Parts: sequence; C-alpha cells; structure tokens
Amino acid sequence: MALGISALAACTVVAPTTDGGAPMPTAGVLWGLQYDHHIGAYERLSDLYQEQSGVELTVAPQPWPIETKLIAALSAGTQPEAACIMGKVLVPLHIQNALMPLRESVYNHNGLDVDEDFNGDSVEAYSWGDDIWGVPTEMNGVGSMVNVPVDEVEAMGMADAFPPTNGEPYFDSYTSMWELAKSLQVEEDGTVVRWGLSSKGWDAQSYLGIVRSLLAAEGTDWWDNDNKNFNVDTDAGVQAMELFVATPVEMGIETELDQNHVDAALAGKVALARGNGTPMIEGHKHGYSYELTGAPRVTPPDAPLFVGEGGWGFVAPRQSKQPDVSIDFLRMVGTLEGQTEYARIYGGAAHTAWRGLVGVYDHFEDSSDASSAVKAHKLLQALASTTGYYGQGFGSPSSVDGAVAQVCSEVRQQNLTAAEGAAALQGRLDAIYAQFQSDMSTYTPA
Repeated sequence: MALGISALAACTVVAPTTDGGAPMPTAGVLWGLQYDHHIGAYERLSDLYQEQSGVELTVAPQPWPIETKLIAALSAGTQPEAACIMGKVLVPLHIQNALMPLRESVYNHNGLDVDEDFNGDSVEAYSWGDDIWGVPTEMNGVGSMVNVPVDEVEAMGMADAFPPTNGEPYFDSYTSMWELAKSLQVEEDGTVVRWGLSSKGWDAQSYLGIVRSLLAAEGTDWWDNDNKNFNVDTDAGVQAMELFVATPVEMGIETELDQNHVDAALAGKVALARGNGTPMIEGHKHGYSYELTGAPRVTPPDAPLFVGEGGWGFVAPRQSKQPDVSIDFLRMVGTLEGQTEYARIYGGAAHTAWRGLVGVYDHFEDSSDASSAVKAHKLLQALASTTGYYGQGFGSPSSVDGAVAQVCSEVRQQNLTAAEGAAALQGRLDAIYAQFQSDMSTYTPA
C-alpha cells in the first residue's frame, strides 16, 4: 500500500490558521445522514478531529436527500464546513461548481494513490472531469448480494447445495437461486404467507449488473459513453429483465410488495432478499439469521459483473466560510485513522473503501470468523474486483435508479412484459440523458 507511516505523518492535522497567522475559529459544522449508524460515525470523526486540531465540528444530521438541502444552504449562506454524502448524488452540485476540488489539496497532499489506497468503485463515484470531489469511506454495498436465512437452509438439509453454506461465492445460476427460493416459500391454505424471493429496492444496481454481464462478451455496457447510447432495449436488456423480474414472478415465487426487500425480510414476508445487506446486519434483532452470498452467475461459469453505486464519503462546499477547516478535516478522513473511525459503522463496515482495512477486523464489534459482519466483509471485498461504477456522462445516477425501479415495478405487477419493460426503460433513460444535456448547456468548469 502506498500510504505508509511517512505519509501518515505528513497527514497530521494541525490547528488551522488564517493567512495572517491568527487562529481560525475553533468551531464548525459537519452534515451527514440522519440515521443512527451514520450519526455515530460522524461523532467519532468529529471527536478525532477535535483531538487532533482543537476545532469542534458540531454534527448536524440531515434527512435524505442531502444534496438538495446543501444546494439550499449554499444559497442561504448556511452551508456546513463538510458533509457526508453519496458520490452518486453530486451531479447537480457539480453542474453548479458547488464543491471543492480535492486532488491536489487532499489526495496529493496526503500522498494518496487512488488505485492503491482505495477499493472498488469508491473514488469513481466522486470523480467529475479531471478532478476528485470527495473522500470516500465506502465502496459499493448493494446489488451484488443475496441475503440467505442460513439457519433455515441448514434445518432443511440443503446447506451443501446452496451458498453461502456450501462455500461457493455465488449462486451457480438464476435457476439455482429460484430453486432455493421455492423451497423456502411458505404457503397456508393455498395462500403465500412468505414469498421465496424479493428483489424490490436497489433495482438499478441488480438489473444493470445483469445487463453488464450479458454485454461483456460484446465489449460494451448498459451505457456506451463513447457513442452516447444506452443498450437496454436489446436482447441483453430483455433477458436481464426476465432474469431479474419477469421469470420469478411467473414462477410464483416473487410478487410486487408495498415495501423493499430489506423491510420485507425483517418483517418475515420474504425468505431470500436480493440487493442490500441490511437483513444480515439487523436480522438477529428480529430473530433471523441471514448471511450474504453473491448474486447468481449470469453466464456460467463466468463470474457475474456488477454495477456499483459507490458509497458514502465526505465533501466540502466551495463556498465554505472556513476552507482551511474543510480541507483539514478531509485530509484527516483520508488517513488510516480517520477511515478506521468511520469503518466502525454497523459494528464493522463490510464495504470499506480503504484498502488498508481489507482483511482487518480489530475494529469490528465481533472480529471472530463466525461474525456475520466479517463474513460479509470477505464477500464484498472479493466482489469488488468485478464491480464497476455505473459509468460517466449519462446524467444523474439517482434518476437512473428511479427509472429502473419504476419499470421493474411495472414488470413485477405484470403490467409490462420483459420486452415492453426494456423498451420503456430505454425511453426513460434517453429522457434522462436529454435532460442532462440541457443542464450541461449552462455548465462552465470553475
């Protein structure tokens, strides 16, 4: 790893000063998501920064979506010194030149190598043009995994047939996953009381990953940035819609629910939950024993490819009233010590962006080999090698997420066939790109 002891020493945070040498104000504000796990991480980082610099950053949690609130705060002059925000939602802020560029002030200052020090799709989520606009603390953690109720699988005598209990990193095929889902489905008097599978929620990462896997042999992707074209209303796009939504619905093992798969799993309404690993983290509180495995192979025996959304990280407003504090704090985040404090989140972050924490578990609440968090960490870090960011140049990833979710919901309700869904999605994506082109017509790099 490029960042060693000498680089860490160079990253030591000192109390910021003004150009005239007088001490800067000793207080500031740190924004982040209004969510208990996140708030705890922000408070740890704030404490660490105060210990190192003497500057107290007050944690001010914000409800989702944070990007719109940050734009409003910039207009009102009430912006924070730094904010924790997902890189994928930054496009509107980039168009307004609202963020500080960090390649020189943080990455080069800290001696960071983005390929050596960060993992997965983490940095690309904060990339725009020729610069980097945030310090990631997470890489992708959705779309690439399936929550499996391992205790039930073992009780049914099928532990050797399906992952993760059979030791394999993925389901061998979609047929294999559907077989397990059918076995785990519960019916009473002909009525389903627990569905075998739900993939609702975080649909874009799952669906587009299947498209990416199918198109890999052709050397293209769901979005072709060279030719500015989406490849969704294609044979691959239709097949992906069949694998992800249409076929399990036709089999009777999945339906359109009024909640995402995380909430449905924790409420006991579904067995397999594909897309987000929260059931593994929170399941024990609800009497479930979930562990994670990789989503199915799309073109066996090839490993599946995944579309990542990056993760959470920290940015600084360009109009910060205390820019030295903003940069100094982000420099601290871009160190092993700062990343470790964040990575205590969820009892131990399985999807840490920092390569120096890959395979390190001493900051986990349970660092044993039996720990679900440790198992999840090993899986997600292994999947990072086949996970790439959405891409660049098509517009807002969040808008893409919404379009995919809406179309998949229509297919799940059988209002659209797989082919009709792929065609409808292509149209929505084309509209997103057209809006992006319109928005960019007024953009001038700062």
